[in-house]
Amino acid sequence: MTVDELEKSEASLREIIALKPDLAEAHNNLGITLQELGKLDEAEASYTQAIALKPDYAQACNNLGNMMKGQGRLDDAEAIYEQAISFKPDLAEAHYNLGNTLKERGRLDEAETSLKQAIVLKPDLAEAHYNLGITLQELGRLDEAEASYNQAITLKPDFAGAYINLGNTFQELGRLEEAEASYKQAIALEPDYAEAHSNLGTTQGELGRLDDSKANFRQAIALKPDFAEALWNIHAVENTIEDAEYWIDQCLIADAKHVKANLTKVALKFYQGDRSDFDKLMQSELKQHPYMRTFDWVLGLPKLPDLYFNRWSFFDAIIKQSIATRPFYEFGVWRAVAFKYLIKSFKKGYGFDTFTGLPEDWYGENGSVSQKAGTYTSDGNVPNIEGGEFIVGKFEDTLPGFFSESRPMASLINFDADLYSSTICALNFSKQVMDKDTILIFDELIINDSWEQDEFKALNEFCSINQCSYEVIAISFFTAQVAVKLKGVLNDI
Repeated sequence: MTVDELEKSEASLREIIALKPDLAEAHNNLGITLQELGKLDEAEASYTQAIALKPDYAQACNNLGNMMKGQGRLDDAEAIYEQAISFKPDLAEAHYNLGNTLKERGRLDEAETSLKQAIVLKPDLAEAHYNLGITLQELGRLDEAEASYNQAITLKPDFAGAYINLGNTFQELGRLEEAEASYKQAIALEPDYAEAHSNLGTTQGELGRLDDSKANFRQAIALKPDFAEALWNIHAVENTIEDAEYWIDQCLIADAKHVKANLTKVALKFYQGDRSDFDKLMQSELKQHPYMRTFDWVLGLPKLPDLYFNRWSFFDAIIKQSIATRPFYEFGVWRAVAFKYLIKSFKKGYGFDTFTGLPEDWYGENGSVSQKAGTYTSDGNVPNIEGGEFIVGKFEDTLPGFFSESRPMASLINFDADLYSSTICALNFSKQVMDKDTILIFDELIINDSWEQDEFKALNEFCSINQCSYEVIAISFFTAQVAVKLKGVLNDI
């Protein structure tokens, strides 16, 4: 309705109420009209009056709850939705709205219960399936989230938001081609959907299609010029410090408080010979931020390593420094995206993985679980890649047998096991294929909340035990990758 139509409706309803002040439905309808006109205090008064006249008026309670939720009054909204449900337990909309409120409050288990009850009462409510998907995704139950989004799309085929969230789920599951297809469908339905273009850009970047990635980030920014996350992410498809810094500056114009952009800007200035901002931040409370702890280590190295902004430029640089006639080894294969890229250059590769995800919980700062055991599963699917040989199982079970035989020296070894325990195990067994020409890549060495306790700890412990050292030759802050060459490797003595 237009503003004129709403104002006429308001006048008409007020006339009805003047004639019949105890008509609760008129007060409720007036509340709806006033809410649409933005007269929220008057709308609340009308809903409240409707409920006073008809204490079991569940729909008026639900409407009042929606208004309160829109104002961010989540405590009040929760209470009034529960009141509506007590009056009318089969009011699906009240269960749905209560579920969304609980989701916003972070009470995900309760939100799941309410949203599922809404679906029981109204199975064709696509939005309930969609929001249940969001809740399940936040709970880490990605397979169930995928099913909920698919059901929402079945019920509402033009549901662009469901496609983008389905894409996000695929992204988390490492099913990048499916994520790409889902984002493209969202864009087909809503070409001006900036978030869909940005997320598509991220996925294409992870697939190594940097030109496509950059084009979609640019489209997202064209649609939404102050889109800070797209401005931040596009810097990672650049190849030079100057070009990356340009986008980081644009990100900071859009969001001056963007922490990652602010901190990365400091590191880029250091790389260009200006350490003043870095020194200032090292005297601030941000000194303990994982980015600053990373920069403190990297910038304190005897020689600054070459800096890259995405894993593909990083890999390309390392490949050029490797002995291409040797095979590569990868510990932690997941969906084999990196393996497929590397096999193009080395023709032969050995991949080690359980293919059922992390063997144990991965802990972050303060002992909290960062990723649960089973994360990064490929559902037991072992890749079938020409030139690839895959050894399936836990490292402690498979590596003793594999390395009991003589194996060819490695061109490079890609450690993508994340955990300290898995990485130190892989390092210890694979040292027989390392020499002064072997390059070790660690996929998650830096940047993360507890990076010093994972791959970094494993590398330093390995070197200490084997009386060798290492030189850092390449790094990417955006992807957390670090490449090193060992000095004094046993096979070179």
